[in-house]
Amino acid sequence: MQLVSRILRLAIPSIATFSSMTFTGLLVLMIVGNLGAASIAVVGIVNIIIYNLWAMFSGVQASINYLVAQNNGSGNMSEGNQRMQIALLIGAVQGVVLLAGSFVLPYGILYLMGSNEEILSLGAPYLQVRMLALIFNLFCIVFFAYMRAVGNTTIPMYLSVFNSLLIVSLTYVLAYGKLGFPDLGLQGAAWSMVIAEAVTLLLCAAVYFMGLHKKYLTRKWVPIERPQVKLMFMESIKLGVTELSNSIGMLVFTACITRLGTTAIAANEIALNILSFGFMPANGFGAAATIGVGQEIGRGNRTEARRFGIVTVYLGLVFMTFISIVFFFFALPIAKLYTPEADVYNTAISLIHLAAFVQLFTGAQIIFGGGLRGVGDTTFLSRVALVLNWCVFIPGTIILTYVFDLGQVGAWTALIGLIVLQALANGWRYLKLNWNGVKATTGSAPVAAAGGH
Repeated sequence: MQLVSRILRLAIPSIATFSSMTFTGLLVLMIVGNLGAASIAVVGIVNIIIYNLWAMFSGVQASINYLVAQNNGSGNMSEGNQRMQIALLIGAVQGVVLLAGSFVLPYGILYLMGSNEEILSLGAPYLQVRMLALIFNLFCIVFFAYMRAVGNTTIPMYLSVFNSLLIVSLTYVLAYGKLGFPDLGLQGAAWSMVIAEAVTLLLCAAVYFMGLHKKYLTRKWVPIERPQVKLMFMESIKLGVTELSNSIGMLVFTACITRLGTTAIAANEIALNILSFGFMPANGFGAAATIGVGQEIGRGNRTEARRFGIVTVYLGLVFMTFISIVFFFFALPIAKLYTPEADVYNTAISLIHLAAFVQLFTGAQIIFGGGLRGVGDTTFLSRVALVLNWCVFIPGTIILTYVFDLGQVGAWTALIGLIVLQALANGWRYLKLNWNGVKATTGSAPVAAAGGH
């Protein structure tokens, strides 16, 4: 029971954090939905593009999450702070790249995805502003990763809830010109995210440099060592490849559905938004697995690290089962919450049923993956993502959607196949890992070998 209590203390605030993000997406989509199906479609397409851009740079925060967790377990927070400094410097470079890209890429990206003229005219300026918001968000998630790594999942929860409330409030005010503000329509929704992310970043910086300094000396500059720079760079690449492979797969998935028309795009966005609700407990327990396993590895408790991950999977799947049942039996009323257009919500029902079916596999995939990140087995995760996305999901989506003419049901069948195979691969790796050979990740030593217990 002590282990279960520890897992829940880490997982529940993380679930609340991810829930606030998901509910933000839901509420923003509902607010924007009153602007018409085209606006829903734009938000859906741009969300996938932003996800891909985020994935390109996500390796930094994922690396900080498990590396600092290991440092926290071993008591070597000076090294953890050095790694955080490197992450912030990398984030600054990423911000400059995104800022430049926001002026030249939006229209071209949407055009290459096969968007029609209505989507292009609405989407290009919307995407440009969303890219600006992403710059602030990248820094926020690095700060969140550090806070979680030291076992403080509560502060990220409060900051995320505040961020969500600010985004939703500003979206309503700016999209419809309330309280004396101009009616900015879809652009108002985009600028609300810029403002909210910028304010949240200021709060994150205050927590890190002021609130955490007394315990972890976060304001003290730690001389940067070349091995640590190399480690952060390599781990960021591997974890970035993992996310980017998944995001490119979703980009192709969305591009295929984009060519099926506005109704199909809108229905798909609703179903994906609902599927993301299944990610709430999965991501929360996955974060708990990364933190708990990483801290135990840092302490040298390999048996306890393995047990922590397995118990976390069991608890997570209980939550996933409940969500799956709700999705299946309440698909129609849930779909109607998003749009009054019958063609859209009727099309979304079958996709929501598919989302309900795959929830348990989603949970297993994410939580086992979180445990593997805690170990530092990032090479395996990147290879699995590469192989399954490029050899199964992407060709499967194209073949089922167009060759067999199954439309979006075919695309979703390919997506489910990807999730199931990733769950099986991550679970097999975690259970077959040679835990006796696992060591904390340093600037020069490799980790983890498969085989045995």
